[in-house]
Amino acid sequence: METVTYVVVVDPDVDFPLAEFKRDVAICLADPYGWESKGYKFVLVKQKPRVTIHLTSQSGLRKQGCDDSLSCAIMGGHQMWINEERWRHGSAKSGQDLDGYRQYVISHEMGHILGRDHVKCPARGQPAPIMLQQTLGLHGCLPNTNV
Repeated sequence: METVTYVVVVDPDVDFPLAEFKRDVAICLADPYGWESKGYKFVLVKQKPRVTIHLTSQSGLRKQGCDDSLSCAIMGGHQMWINEERWRHGSAKSGQDLDGYRQYVISHEMGHILGRDHVKCPARGQPAPIMLQQTLGLHGCLPNTNV
């Protein structure tokens, strides 16, 4: 099992409780149908993390060169930026309730950190792969939070 250490931060221009974001991220990363099912273990640390997970504003996303309507992470990188508006409200196009959307977005962006790129819907009526951009729509797939 590969261990991935991480820290969670709420960027200064975002008004959201750090403890709540930290708890929710930990729950998402511990999902038994998430990346742990593929041999990864996630450990929250206080210093020297492999990954920093930011809850950030639209302006924070723009500063990173990201699309401010989405969340983003650098392929194989060490930084993940979660869109505050999406974290609060989700995406109707994803077909997920808010908890499901949060699970999806953390798993999707962690997939980029782990080196996974976007994929397409494999076939109409199939569960959406976690690396499908479900925020933008399902393209015939069914909503899914499993890896």
